[in-house]
Amino acid sequence: MRVPTRRRDDADAKKGIQEETMIKTLSTEERVAIARDYIARVFNGGNAERAREFFTKDVVWHGGALGTVTGVDTIVPILGGFIGALTGIKAEVQDVIASKDLVALRLVVSATQTGNLVGIPATGRRVQWDAVDIYRVRDDGKISEQWAFEDMAAILSQTGAAKLPWAG
Repeated sequence: MRVPTRRRDDADAKKGIQEETMIKTLSTEERVAIARDYIARVFNGGNAERAREFFTKDVVWHGGALGTVTGVDTIVPILGGFIGALTGIKAEVQDVIASKDLVALRLVVSATQTGNLVGIPATGRRVQWDAVDIYRVRDDGKISEQWAFEDMAAILSQTGAAKLPWAG
């Protein structure tokens, strides 16, 4: 949807003339496509550096137990460490919920833990967990905020870093 706005430059302002410009508003479907593309290229593609193509410079990443981080230059190395520790990472979208500028993806993520993962030494074990990621997608197609909820209990249990009483 295009929303007309009025803009005046200095010469036109003197004459009382306004210029019409168009600002594109992304549809919900376009925002969902951006979030899906991010998952495909960054996680499934195993390339944290590509996150720079999707994030604003001042993006805010809320990582739950991992804390909140601001700025693409801070987030990309964190993503790199996470993705780098998980060979063959694959995030499969199970459900999508979107409203206004927010897109929520429910994912099942699987990989083999071959590197240090949030302080857990490489185990060579297969891990699989549920995740919910919520993205704020701006009208310019950039992600300005992300909430990442990973099932850390499943990750810790499957890597042997924690024994869950209900997991046997």
